[in-house]
Amino acid sequence: MPAVRANFASSRLVRLLSAATAREQDAPRQDFAERLAQWLSAVDTVRLHAALPPGPVGAIPTTLSAGAKALRERTDAELAQVRAALTQGIAAQAAQALRDAPHEADAGHAPHRKRHLDQQGQMAQKVAALRASVRQALSQASPRLRQLAALDAVLEQTLGGREHKLMAAVPLLLEKRFEQLKRAQPEGWHGAYVGEMQEMLHAELDLRLQPVIGLMHALRSEVEKHP
Repeated sequence: MPAVRANFASSRLVRLLSAATAREQDAPRQDFAERLAQWLSAVDTVRLHAALPPGPVGAIPTTLSAGAKALRERTDAELAQVRAALTQGIAAQAAQALRDAPHEADAGHAPHRKRHLDQQGQMAQKVAALRASVRQALSQASPRLRQLAALDAVLEQTLGGREHKLMAAVPLLLEKRFEQLKRAQPEGWHGAYVGEMQEMLHAELDLRLQPVIGLMHALRSEVEKHP
């Protein structure tokens, strides 16, 4: 599965972190499915198995509800609203960081770490609510999409803790970049760091939204098959 390996490793967030910390991006030695299996406990495996259809996927009715198109339009609007709100929050935070710079000269990276964690908290809350809303839309659209929504709910529950730990490590990695810029650029280093952190948060938002967008693509595909 070389394509899966490449796509998994080429996340924009991973590339930015690799550049910021001067680390080479290692090529994954296992494909995504193999790595995912290592993250799952026996209980997780049972839950995932229970979320799968008892028979072949092709046997699940493909009947689409009359309101499926409206559900697609609703989820499109919700995604745009959430993305806009979080993007505006990131921009506002960056502007505030620049304004606060004279008062935080001796505070080190701590204020930036707090800002990053605050943004991560906003992302986690809003994206989780959006994901649940999109799952609800899929459940109302067709039996096949209802099955997909059920599987996604289990995946979110199963992998949510690991995602939280991985994302929480990002501000710690950025502290090294903060110190590096401070030493290397006597002038303008603070603005450069704030810009990099802002770009990192945008990449993180894109990554967090990927499961939601995948569900929405499935809904859009089903609607387009039944004009």
